[in-house]
Amino acid sequence: SSLGTTYALADLSNAMSVNLSLNGYAKFNNGLLVQWGRVGGSSTASYSVTMPTSFYNTEYKIFATVYKPSSDSAVYSSSPLAINKTVSRFYLNRNYASGGTTGLSQESWDWFAIGRWK
Repeated sequence: SSLGTTYALADLSNAMSVNLSLNGYAKFNNGLLVQWGRVGGSSTASYSVTMPTSFYNTEYKIFATVYKPSSDSAVYSSSPLAINKTVSRFYLNRNYASGGTTGLSQESWDWFAIGRWK
């Protein structure tokens, strides 16, 4: 049967728009928007992240994780902040703990956000 092949070859170019860069997004016609990116290391306590495109409102969800090209024994945490959050920007606190020491992480972080655009 060619049903699966025919379906897989369907043109979906009008169903969504995408930007597949390191800081990109996928915007679906049903209103769903997913965005992703990476922020470099910084000594700023609350790092400002400007997203590639805007959400409809500030009810989108944010997830972040440390980007480590090599391993170490530290534990990393990220906290997206609700204060000063806009439809195109959020703030991210990045911290670490290692051997009884805690502080601001200056590692790079990957982030992912999901919400609606219409």
